[in-house]
Amino acid sequence: MNGQTDYKQVIEETRELLKSNPEWRKRYTEYAANISKNADFIRSVRRKFTLTSSLSAYINVSNAKNATRSVNFELRHLGQSVADIIYRDEVITVDTSRYNAKNERDFGCSITLSNDSWRSPAADKFRSFFHNRPPERLHTAPMKNEEHRLESLLLAEFSKGTRKALPNIQPVKISGLRFPTPTPLTASNHDKVDYANFRGGGIDILARTGKGKHANLCIIELKDENKESEPVTDVLKQAIKYTVFVRELLRSNTCEAWWKLFGFNATGNNPIPDKLVLYAACAMPDDPKAITSFANTEYRIENDTIRLHYIYFQEDGNEIIKIYSSLPYGTPKEQCT
Repeated sequence: MNGQTDYKQVIEETRELLKSNPEWRKRYTEYAANISKNADFIRSVRRKFTLTSSLSAYINVSNAKNATRSVNFELRHLGQSVADIIYRDEVITVDTSRYNAKNERDFGCSITLSNDSWRSPAADKFRSFFHNRPPERLHTAPMKNEEHRLESLLLAEFSKGTRKALPNIQPVKISGLRFPTPTPLTASNHDKVDYANFRGGGIDILARTGKGKHANLCIIELKDENKESEPVTDVLKQAIKYTVFVRELLRSNTCEAWWKLFGFNATGNNPIPDKLVLYAACAMPDDPKAITSFANTEYRIENDTIRLHYIYFQEDGNEIIKIYSSLPYGTPKEQCT
């Protein structure tokens, strides 16, 4: 079994798994309600501190839904968590307790913080360390962390306002913060769809592509290299599983709240299009043998459509310098010279 038949089975199996495990519906309804309620507060706290390009702030679903009078953010370098930012009782502190060992191993950082004030000399020294070091991990760092670095690079590139390698794309954020969008599925095994409850895997990058009313959600599965042991066809299976979940979420009772959280205008009697088009994309470093034949292949789920795409990128000096993509407004790989 291969090709379109294979992908169709992935879609059918994922839908059946979500149908037979309906607990996610109530849980994601609560997620949306609480995150929406807390969004303004989270944004107001985020405005209280600034970061250089070497560090980024993330918020996960647990911290977002519990952000009533206090809130925690993850501070990341090259996509890897290096500290927690904590806002409580109108004070911002930084704590590295959960990351000290990895900070030393992967970045050579021996500076430790224990709820130090954000404005303290120690916290300033910590931030300066990451700002001034080369944008790379030490050789002792696990290779699997390379995907985190590339994810951070793509998020930074997609977040630009102008002069973008891929036009008209923006990552989905919560209150201006990078947000690892959770799912109840685990997609690590491309040959099997598993239900993992609240321990499910997160979407690597969730983005909006296009302009205005023509914008669509893009669910991106990222790999750090294009290799035979994990070919593009398998990466697409992972992207499709998560895309099916997003589709089911947007056809659930909590659809309007999630549509708005994903950055769309949720007003009127029918805030979500009657016919959704969702992009399932693979993203990986460009390769002369990169496959493109699947681009724009479509699969229907009732009135909705999943469309396959690729994003092949080149980097230099820890910066994305070129992207070939089948997404709208992208430069197709076929134009590579």
